[in-house]
Amino acid sequence: MKWIRYEHGFRSIHQGMAITVMFFLYAFIYMQVWLAACFAAVFAMLAFQNIYFSKVGQGLSVKFRAKQKRILIGDGEELVLEFENGTVPIWNGTLTLSLEDAVAPSSDNKKHYSGIYDLTVPFAIGGNKKTEIRIPLEGKKRGLSRVTRVMLEIPHLFGDGFVNMELNEPIYYQSLVYPKVTPLGRELKSSPYKPGETEQKQSLFMDAFQPIGTRDYIPTDRFDQIHWTASARMQKLQTKEFLPVSSQSVVLIMNAIEKDRGFLDFEKKLERLVSYADYCMKNDIPYSVAINIRSFGGKPYLLLPSGSGKVQFQKVMVMLAKISDKHAKLPYEEMLWHLESHGELPQTVVLITHENNRVKALAKQWQKRYEVILDNSHERNERIWDNQQKETGTDSTYLNV
Repeated sequence: MKWIRYEHGFRSIHQGMAITVMFFLYAFIYMQVWLAACFAAVFAMLAFQNIYFSKVGQGLSVKFRAKQKRILIGDGEELVLEFENGTVPIWNGTLTLSLEDAVAPSSDNKKHYSGIYDLTVPFAIGGNKKTEIRIPLEGKKRGLSRVTRVMLEIPHLFGDGFVNMELNEPIYYQSLVYPKVTPLGRELKSSPYKPGETEQKQSLFMDAFQPIGTRDYIPTDRFDQIHWTASARMQKLQTKEFLPVSSQSVVLIMNAIEKDRGFLDFEKKLERLVSYADYCMKNDIPYSVAINIRSFGGKPYLLLPSGSGKVQFQKVMVMLAKISDKHAKLPYEEMLWHLESHGELPQTVVLITHENNRVKALAKQWQKRYEVILDNSHERNERIWDNQQKETGTDSTYLNV
């Protein structure tokens, strides 16, 4: 394993060795046996230190037990590092890990504005030995946390100085901290104007594979809908009745551009989007997600294709954990026009955005063809919504599918 070494204090060791040699020769010439022995002992001590620190850390390797962890805000995880050393032992060292501050020790309640958290732990390992270091961490905020740097500081045994070793290899470890999951507080109704699989009391479409009974025949009924067995039993014509169904598919479109002077506007919109996704998952409603963050590929914005169930919810949470308000963004109206022109809109459209006259005008136009929900509850009813936030039954078992 490759390490970059930074050595401090070796010049003073070399100077001390040269001075002790001079005083040893002076004492030896003048027959000062005890004085010469003292200088010889000091020289041996400095020489041992010089040899030790020139070889310490050779053969040291580190391995992260897990490559990726998925947790919710407030949940704990354990970062496990496995070290294997060469022939030279390491004493009284200090290990420093630099983490992106989505996770931090649970006892740390301070705000870190740099985005990086430096965690230090004592470190020691014998020659040709293995050791394991476990660091308990807690999810502090939504986001992606990676280990950006691993450094080991080994102080000199005698006098000032130290050796710094920095890991010079890629670190394949990251923690995904998912956003909060809060109840939606409303229902999404299916569309009666498109055929589908969702049961609805009033619909223009019937599911021919789900008969629910019979009724008296009327002249407008089709011939193939007559139930002949029931007609013979009732001595009059009976028509089959089927379960009325309709289409219930949703697209969640979030505006990643923050409102002017909107504190945590981006994070609140994400939490609102997760509330809709959680509702769709629990009611088995197919849904897709679109966010106006620039992306490479066929679409210039982030688009998660339609899906349902726990697998789709886990995909949404992973995507939301990896995005940031610092990413490049596309104008919201441009993304809406692109979705409409490419036929990406289902019957129910949820627009999660702040107040915008152009968006309101477009939503009013879409209401002639779609069921449009313009959701700006994160800013209009901000205090009420914040007070009603309670964690649902969704936990990390849904997120590790």
